[in-house]
Amino acid sequence: MSGREFDLVVFGLTGFTGKFVAREVYRLQCEEKRSLKWAAAGRSESKVRTCLEELSMSDIEIVVADVEDQDSLESLCSRASVLINCVGPYQRYGEPVVKACISQKCNYVDITGETYFMELMAAKYGEQAREAGVYIVSACGFDCIPNDLGALFLQRNFSGELAYVESYMATTGSGFHLGTWESFLLSIRNHGKLSKFRKERNEAALPLPSARPPKRRSLFYSDVVHKWCVPFPGPDRAVVYRSMRYRHEDQGISPYTFKVYFAVSLLEGLMMALFFTVLLALVATDFGFKLLLKFPGFFSGGSASKSGPSKENLEKATFTITLKGTGYGSDPSDKSKPQNVAVKVRGAEPGYVATSAMMVQSALCLLEEKDSLPPSGGVYTPAVAFGDTKLIQNLEKTGKVKFEVVQN
Repeated sequence: MSGREFDLVVFGLTGFTGKFVAREVYRLQCEEKRSLKWAAAGRSESKVRTCLEELSMSDIEIVVADVEDQDSLESLCSRASVLINCVGPYQRYGEPVVKACISQKCNYVDITGETYFMELMAAKYGEQAREAGVYIVSACGFDCIPNDLGALFLQRNFSGELAYVESYMATTGSGFHLGTWESFLLSIRNHGKLSKFRKERNEAALPLPSARPPKRRSLFYSDVVHKWCVPFPGPDRAVVYRSMRYRHEDQGISPYTFKVYFAVSLLEGLMMALFFTVLLALVATDFGFKLLLKFPGFFSGGSASKSGPSKENLEKATFTITLKGTGYGSDPSDKSKPQNVAVKVRGAEPGYVATSAMMVQSALCLLEEKDSLPPSGGVYTPAVAFGDTKLIQNLEKTGKVKFEVVQN
């Protein structure tokens, strides 16, 4: 399919998320008879081999590579068309891999939700990636494909000019692995670095419409999803705004205000307020950070664990994201009749089951839909990289993610 030894390489297969990604690639190869040349990569050949045996996968080539050995990363990337990077936290281990991919002209996807890492890579390597013709695409999982592609899907189904979009996220069941917990904590811990970095970058503010969404309290009841909601502190808003900036500067498409909320019960909302108060105090100190990592179950209310969510939870868990867009018709001066469009993005367990499908399908877009990608390489968001591909349709074919208009 490609001119290199491997179409895809799953790097970090022995990790919790890596195993799900490997299963998804193997499923495509076996059930859908996809002609894919792929390999499993990690720093220990014996551990990768044992993991493949546990997953009942045979005849998969193994490549040894270590994030602390740049030569091994360069060698790995020289053999692959697309690298699927599952080695996190990315703020600790991601940059050497991005650097090697650009050097060896290997396209790249990851599932980070670490905003500082994403924006730093875009600033540091965007021009190098463009010159090399390499596509570096982060946030190709639940962070942040449902919101990033969902917002684009909504905009394309809105007949007029959007003023603002409010996104309401809801999940059922599941939990998350210690690695996901550590990445989340690092994102909060690096918020100060992110603020300083953005101030130094001093990018011009996006020209947002004067019509803004209603002011919301820190805990409010939503008539859209009929649940109590709290502001969501994840990376989705930042990623969507990066996508908007590209479309505004490159294509002249008007931006809009974007807000993200998380749907909870009233009790959960009150508990989350207390949780974040304690979390912010602890994560700011080295001792507190170590404490949060040592007792993940206690400090996450039982959500995080070293073993990750159980098989039963993974099978039962789901997610639903409702995006409601408000704007005006083709005449932007006529504010008398606001228009609304709502879309839903829903799917299987978000953190690992749906995420693995999103990550693999994103990698396949880089492999198979080169004519539908942006005209030059770069460090992109999912909506910018895959907005003109068949990613949404391909995700729906997996049965793990669905996009639909529910109000027009």
